Amino acid sequence: MKNRTIPVTFAVLIILLALAFFVTKKFVLQKDKLLTRAKLISPKTNELTEAEAENQGTALELEKYETFVPLLTGETLISTLTFDFSNDGYDDEVIVVKNSHSSYLNVVPGLYNSETGLYERLEAIETDFSRTRAFSYSGEDLLGEHKNSLVFQGIADDGNYVLKVFNFQSSRKEEKMVCIGDFSSDGTVFIQQTERPESYALGVSKGESFSIWVYKSETEVSEDGKKIISSNGNQIQQEFRYNYSTGQYELYKEVMVSAGKLAAKELSRIQDGTVETFAGFLDGLWYKTSNSDGLVRYVYFNYDSKEIIQLVGDTQGVYEWEDSNVRHNGIYITTVNADITNLKRRFDISLLGVDEIRITVRDYINLTIQETTVWDGQYKKMSSQWAFDSSKTQSALQTFARELKKDPAWSTADKQTTIAFDDYTYTLQTPEITESGVYSLLSVGSYNVIQFLSDSEQSFLSDAYAMEFGKKTITETVKRKTVEKVVTDYNTIIFVPVKLMPTDCYSAEGYTFTFVRE
Repeated sequence: MKNRTIPVTFAVLIILLALAFFVTKKFVLQKDKLLTRAKLISPKTNELTEAEAENQGTALELEKYETFVPLLTGETLISTLTFDFSNDGYDDEVIVVKNSHSSYLNVVPGLYNSETGLYERLEAIETDFSRTRAFSYSGEDLLGEHKNSLVFQGIADDGNYVLKVFNFQSSRKEEKMVCIGDFSSDGTVFIQQTERPESYALGVSKGESFSIWVYKSETEVSEDGKKIISSNGNQIQQEFRYNYSTGQYELYKEVMVSAGKLAAKELSRIQDGTVETFAGFLDGLWYKTSNSDGLVRYVYFNYDSKEIIQLVGDTQGVYEWEDSNVRHNGIYITTVNADITNLKRRFDISLLGVDEIRITVRDYINLTIQETTVWDGQYKKMSSQWAFDSSKTQSALQTFARELKKDPAWSTADKQTTIAFDDYTYTLQTPEITESGVYSLLSVGSYNVIQFLSDSEQSFLSDAYAMEFGKKTITETVKRKTVEKVVTDYNTIIFVPVKLMPTDCYSAEGYTFTFVRE
């Protein structure tokens, strides 16, 4: 009996050792797969010298990065992003790779399998982007269902702006990412984020789905039957909303935005297809025309110094101007924060008029930052690039500035409206409202102009007025004769609403004010 027990014991021991070897080998191989390493690629800019580019490349080669999604032969890892797109409570991973046989970037979702602890590679999504600086991707709850969608966007190689939205879909047959929104435009495409209730933030209720807005140029059919951009400069504004029945973003509203107010000659001059011309047009200080929180926001463009500065109150953010791409009616500018080098910000700028632009701001740090949306909106130029700088003009502006502030207030003849000026600020009162804000003086053509920016969302005043002092007749004795003489009445000032153009002013709709000081 004892002799039989010994072989059985050895047999069991051999089986256990074999099993241990098999399990160890399996887990070691899995770990090796799990920690597939790749080199992070950063594109070289034209500004870098050959030595700097070489040093940068060497530094990057020494730095190793991990991806949990297995790479295929010929793939180079560009970047990774971790978020839960399958809504199972575990973080999945999305990587961006470049294949050796293609210059375009591919987005590869990796689904986390909680049973095996591995990441299952889903079908790669091909993109129209070859430049990493013109591309960004993130996970966002666009539909308000506490489920993240995969969103990637940027400037395609053909110059159009592209935005695509994908949702995860699972069935018994397969698991895949399904495109629920595909947008491309020669203008602007952006997600319109709206405020969701506190119950949504607490996870108690769902939130409203975000709309996607598309601005594109009006097209017309050429003689050979091809669609071309219309020469009238009109834009089409489209709003897309998510349809829960079809599971797709669908066109909800379309509006034609007329460009009749644009001066055709100036429009063509600004849009000559070069970054330098458009950047020259942007140079200077712009203010946001609508601010719901009562704070005035400014954006300062300085192309020569390659800087964009955002100012609000006592706070300013300085961004280094890295890359620019002009399009039919605007420009895309990629920047990096001067203090936080891993914070990249894209400025998407559309031309609305010769003194008006629309700015959409997006960050590249793969997080939804609500603060950036307060910078989105329409901006007007604080001062004119084309203002005359002659001594006569400056003298006239100094006279207006001095007379405006000389006494506490000006009032209309019926005393119903009064306005007082201080250094760059004004206060206006009517029986119904009290309004305050800032103003600036400038010269355009032969006109002296005052521009107003109210602290309130809506202003009692128009944006700009041509200023002129009143006239009065006095009598003088010249060589013992009494004669009448017309002179400037500095106690009367007239504000005529105008539309600013680069070299001139044109009358605009609005009320003409005549203010008198006693």
